[in-house]
Amino acid sequence: MSMLSKAGLLTTQSGSVSPKLSRPAANISLLNIYQALDDSTTLLHVDDKTNLNCPVGRNIQQTLDQAYQQVQTASENSMAQITLQGIIDDIVEREAQRN
Repeated sequence: MSMLSKAGLLTTQSGSVSPKLSRPAANISLLNIYQALDDSTTLLHVDDKTNLNCPVGRNIQQTLDQAYQQVQTASENSMAQITLQGIIDDIVEREAQRN
């Protein structure tokens, strides 16, 4: 929870164990949460220990960097469109359907 507080997504009061959202759930995206919880904020990582004597090993890092950046951008754009409120609403709806 401290990472969410540090990112400004939660507010806490000293002596209280009841953190609260710092803004409406509709204004908190999955991207906000992901960036708060993941220090690296990189979904995919390229292995930097490749064989430079091999044509694939020599070039794979740059090739994958480009491809992974496309994946990263698409993922972040998608996460930015998903709100915490949407997730909450989905959970409530699924639970209501169970009853």
